[in-house]
Amino acid sequence: MRSINRFTVAGNVGNVTSFEKAVKVSIAADRIWTNEAGKKETRTDWVTVTVFDDQAAWIKDNVSKGQPVIAEGRISNSSYEKDGQTIYTTDLVATTFNAFQPANTNAKD
Repeated sequence: MRSINRFTVAGNVGNVTSFEKAVKVSIAADRIWTNEAGKKETRTDWVTVTVFDDQAAWIKDNVSKGQPVIAEGRISNSSYEKDGQTIYTTDLVATTFNAFQPANTNAKD
């Protein structure tokens, strides 16, 4: 059987870090549910998205904190050493990245 490594995340931009040919975008994806007591709860998961080449250049010029975005690509796991500890990371390496204009909170119905 052929395997598939595809992941999609939609949320709001937290931070954009630029490198020479890439950017890393942190995306906040909220999960909202009702607990057993009937109270709504929210948890924010932060997903690091890496984008390369022309899309990275476009993001540097056009994407800002708080902006709603959607990214699709593959999951990539890596690790590095810091202070004698191995740090493991999981990123989405984007093949597509789309940004949207934030909703106008002052719009009249």
